Amino acid sequence: MSVYFVISYDIVDFEEFRKYPPKVWDFLQVNEGELLASDTDAEAIEGGRRMMHAIIRFPTREKVLACFNSVEYQNEIKPHRHNSTTNTQVVLVQGIEQAA
Repeated sequence: MSVYFVISYDIVDFEEFRKYPPKVWDFLQVNEGELLASDTDAEAIEGGRRMMHAIIRFPTREKVLACFNSVEYQNEIKPHRHNSTTNTQVVLVQGIEQAA
């Protein structure tokens, strides 16, 4: 069953952040991650909002956790986001199986 990786954060260093999207895009392509939404102009209809929001679908919880915890992501990709953002929130949301 699909699992959704939902991330929100504020970008504070745009020059450093520019390195993150192409690296994470390539990483997702080979790791079964499907970018469903990405928005720097989301509309908050209740509560606060961050500057950046993204939703990525993975085939299983195990797959998303393996990707997120991989040496490649942790050492080569994630530092670009960590060094350029604040107020990060990441949640995993379980998909719903639709009845046939």
